[in-house]
Amino acid sequence: MEQLIGVVIGGLIALGGGSLTAWLTAKYQKNATRSKDLWDRRATLYLELLVHLGGHLSFATDEVVPSYYGPRTPEQAQLRRELAAQIDLFGSPKVRALWEAATEASADFAACVIEGDFYRRDGNDLLPAIGVTDPQYLRFEADADRTEKALIQQLRHEIDVDQHLKD
Repeated sequence: MEQLIGVVIGGLIALGGGSLTAWLTAKYQKNATRSKDLWDRRATLYLELLVHLGGHLSFATDEVVPSYYGPRTPEQAQLRRELAAQIDLFGSPKVRALWEAATEASADFAACVIEGDFYRRDGNDLLPAIGVTDPQYLRFEADADRTEKALIQQLRHEIDVDQHLKD
């Protein structure tokens, strides 16, 4: 009888251990899938932020101001709302703040370029002039460059780009 009890207890332990292992494996796989999905969504979103970094998505300008350089079309305003909502859901507060700062700096630089006539034409495009020494232009240009670099650095950090690219 004692032998039978030992066999039953051993069987229950083996069954419990197997069930626990299966449950832990399933939980790990579910978490890994969620993590990969979040990483994929975040990487896609962060790429979209960089593609649409220009000042036309700026949060800092007011449409009443004559030099307004924020969203001009309903499509641009909708894109800004969609990107902001996605950042709120999948991004970090730091990325949100850096993105807003970068779009604001980009808009300020664009305003300086246009209002100061510091541009050159390339077909239908207006590009910043080359060799400008105006202090205000240089300050806006440096701010736009600095905020963009800070945003890119944070984006790369959050999706571990540099760690995954190590040899």
